[in-house]
Amino acid sequence: MDQKIFTLGLPTETVSCYLLLTGLADQDLPLTRRGVEPLWAGDAAGFDAALGELERRGVIAIPEEADAPLRLLPPEMWRD
Repeated sequence: MDQKIFTLGLPTETVSCYLLLTGLADQDLPLTRRGVEPLWAGDAAGFDAALGELERRGVIAIPEEADAPLRLLPPEMWRD
């Protein structure tokens, strides 16, 4: 996890999604939507919104294939 996530002014739900993803990645677990969504405490719409915001900010890359893993991108690629 990079502390920079807290300086981007993101909604709490979006930061929570990032923390979930980095926690799973730290455990070397796959970051597929199907694998992560059941662990999300909120609803599906909130999960999709959080992922979309993380992608727009360059924090993650979402693949076109449904079962392909999400990619966490380095902080140097993040957009304020």
